[in-house]
Amino acid sequence: MSSQPTDLYSVLGIGPDADAQAVRAAYRRQARRAHPDAGGTAERFHEVQSAWEVLGDTEARAAYDRELRRPARGADSAEDADQAEDAPHYGRGSSFGGFRTTAAGSTSPTRGSSDSARTPSGAAHLAPVYIPDLSSPEPLSLPLTSQRTHGGFRSAGLFGGGRALRRAQQTADLLEKHVLSDLPTARLFNTVALQPSVRDRRGQARPPKGRAADHVLVCGDTLVVVSSLEVHAATASFDGRSLHAAGRSLAMPDLTGQSRALRTLLEAAMRETGRETSLSLGQQVVLYAPDQSMQSPVVETRGTPSGGVRTPLAPARAFRSIREQLAASEQANVIDRHLLAALRAQLQHPQD
Repeated sequence: MSSQPTDLYSVLGIGPDADAQAVRAAYRRQARRAHPDAGGTAERFHEVQSAWEVLGDTEARAAYDRELRRPARGADSAEDADQAEDAPHYGRGSSFGGFRTTAAGSTSPTRGSSDSARTPSGAAHLAPVYIPDLSSPEPLSLPLTSQRTHGGFRSAGLFGGGRALRRAQQTADLLEKHVLSDLPTARLFNTVALQPSVRDRRGQARPPKGRAADHVLVCGDTLVVVSSLEVHAATASFDGRSLHAAGRSLAMPDLTGQSRALRTLLEAAMRETGRETSLSLGQQVVLYAPDQSMQSPVVETRGTPSGGVRTPLAPARAFRSIREQLAASEQANVIDRHLLAALRAQLQHPQD
């Protein structure tokens, strides 16, 4: 058992042999003690929440236990590197896909690819910093500040909403599992309008209409806009502008335009609160093949993407790319509550 303070069992004050009922009881006990209203701190409360998100989930806990039992060793061989890169990782202090965190909290890159983001800053593993701190109920309540996913999708309707809606929901679920689980301060917003939010005659905010980004993740001062496509083939090629598969050319969503429009809106909203913010932008298109494998389709790059466009990728590599883009921020441990509130104001289908 690890003796590091980030050991999730130690956070809840239990041992690795605790059953599910004991884990739940320990979480409730520690959450009450750590809550800022009860004399705790925001950092401790967030740490307890992060531990529960892993240990309270059967699959996540099993993967975490396997990591604890894994002997410490360097990736000196290709086989070791493959195992380190492909293994699931959970919680702060773990190894994110694409880089490894040392006991001291520094990071070093593992085997990269043409789709790798900047080297992660390591800030994602630091204690979270809330701006403003949680002693203030504004601009966002504590439950909403702690909520990992915000917003939903349009009503499913009589016939279930169609394939696009089901794909968007699938992507949101996978982002929760493969991105939010590794980045405690990251937040996911679904169906984010790219037009300014509006108010009715009474001054009440109304959900904005018009164009919207499918998914927006924020971590520190970094936004990553995500969309998805279905590819009816096990292989595809990308020429820097279009995706080609099964004899067809698929137009790519304009994530560059979406991210820039959203940055303009959010930075303007932040200026109204008296905060000058410069947001970094990222993007990723997730591809789904007929077999629903996390590793396919395989994408061959035949051109050089420009204008910030990134190569569309199969789910496993796409989520790794998203994690790396978010974790590259020097402020990856900062939770700006003004920014979260501004993003919530852009939700077309808010769900508390």
